[in-house]
Amino acid sequence: MKWNLLSSRVVLFALVWVFACPSYGQNSDAPKILSNTYYLRNCNVVQKPGTILSNQNVLIKDGFITELGPSAKPTFEAQIISADSMYVYAGFIDGHSNTGITKPETKDRPKVTNPGAPPMDVAGITPHILASESFKSSDKSVADMRSAGFTVSQVAPRGLMLPGQSNIYMLGEGSSDKMLIKSATVQNFALEPARGVFPSTSIAVIAKFRELFKNANIAGTHEEKFKANPLGLARPDYTKEVMSLYPATIKKQTIQMVAGLTKDVHKALTLRDELGFDMTLVEVKQGWHYIDRIKSKNIGVMLSLDLPEEEKVKEVKDSTATKKDILAIKKDTISTKPKIEERKDIERDAFDAKRAESNKQYVSQAAMFEKQGVPFAFSMINGKPSDLKKNLARMIKAGLSENYALAALTTHPAKMMGMSNLLGTVEKGKIANLVVTHKPYFDEKSTIKYVFVDGKKFDYSTPKKPESKSDGKSNGKDGIVGYWSYSAMVNGQSQPGKMNVKKEENGYVIVLTDDSSPNDEDNAQDIKVDGKKLSFYIMADMDQPVKIDIEMTFDGKTFTGTASIPQMGTFNLTGEYISEPKSSQSY
Repeated sequence: MKWNLLSSRVVLFALVWVFACPSYGQNSDAPKILSNTYYLRNCNVVQKPGTILSNQNVLIKDGFITELGPSAKPTFEAQIISADSMYVYAGFIDGHSNTGITKPETKDRPKVTNPGAPPMDVAGITPHILASESFKSSDKSVADMRSAGFTVSQVAPRGLMLPGQSNIYMLGEGSSDKMLIKSATVQNFALEPARGVFPSTSIAVIAKFRELFKNANIAGTHEEKFKANPLGLARPDYTKEVMSLYPATIKKQTIQMVAGLTKDVHKALTLRDELGFDMTLVEVKQGWHYIDRIKSKNIGVMLSLDLPEEEKVKEVKDSTATKKDILAIKKDTISTKPKIEERKDIERDAFDAKRAESNKQYVSQAAMFEKQGVPFAFSMINGKPSDLKKNLARMIKAGLSENYALAALTTHPAKMMGMSNLLGTVEKGKIANLVVTHKPYFDEKSTIKYVFVDGKKFDYSTPKKPESKSDGKSNGKDGIVGYWSYSAMVNGQSQPGKMNVKKEENGYVIVLTDDSSPNDEDNAQDIKVDGKKLSFYIMADMDQPVKIDIEMTFDGKTFTGTASIPQMGTFNLTGEYISEPKSSQSY
């Protein structure tokens, strides 16, 4: 068969043209060499929240957005993605989580000689530790976050009251060092007591933090004086734990404080007012009581994406009616059991109603912050990436605007991290961290097609589906047997053909022809069938035999796939069912 894209004359002419006339390479019909240069054609670019640009082309090269606009052209090596009607967003940014850091195994309580003055690490005081000491880009949590659209995360070490300092990482594949964007960005603090040793209560944690903070300021100030003029000054001799806190005492490093509940937010704000450090509240679940205070102090906020489960609560009477119901219980009841059960039911209903109201406020607090004009990002300490879109939809239903929700995923965290010049919007020159959806992201039916991290593409366009059983003898409705049309996309040009798939006693027989040369046939070799997946290879004549590997995935009466040619690249294939397989090859 003279499969047009494999024609030796076309291929040789194209290669000569590309290398002899590089300035015209982008107009060549030659198959592309597989590269990390991508061209998104004719897409809708959501440049920033509230700004949508239609009919745009995006060129990604060397990890950056190098061209953007209707007139942007592909370079000769670019892999072209037909993104008609798709939507391109800036990659989502996680403001605070333990992504990439495996949860340690639970160990027995450490034995210490003096529980009132344990070693610093046993007490959970390790502010000198960096996330890089335990972050692994190969951890499953990184891939899970990426599949939800997150491309960057500010990662904190795991631990207790002072677990260490965060690093900002790309959520791509590769060595952890290569994924690092910025180190030692913030110090982390949580009201997390130790087990069986001091500080074993939240009040003790606050007292210990206050002591460490003041000592760090004294120690750091002394060290600076010693460096400037050591004459007559004692040589500094302070612990690494204390000295690691010094940048926070002079506002050169922000402290991110985990404060989920109302009481935690109150304690954090009070401690901040007392000591005067820069603070960001993270994983906030009940912060609406303090919106005015947060706004007046210009305190950063990261709301939790771990929402309570939706539940149906029975309607109950108001409190007045409840009291009347209790008083109405007959005194002459022979047994007290009905009276006790009725009282318990009333109390349970009242508790359920109170909990439902609290959950309602929790879900709607994002809308409250927006209404007050307080910018916020999201943290993913406890949130599940798979619940991201569902939980955002609940917040939007409760009054949060889509633009503010998108800002909380993109522009707000980029600004908080001091990286708005590289992240958060889709602009020429910025890092190519992108999320591509087939419909507007907040549309209930939208799905993520591609995620780009540092210019590398991750394809989610063909999600895994449960495979149905098939005996290979179907008529094309649920199997691979049949007479199919196919189309190979080469530089945006469709090159059609036919494929006949039969199953005989010794296995499958597959023959392909090109519509431009229907009398030339190629027989498939090394045919493998795995449920709805089919793979094989053919040998094409390009002045010498060239092996072409073909993979296809069938879905009812259609299939998608790829054809890979050594040194030339990989081309997309699509196909549709025509009829039962032909009995002969006289098509």
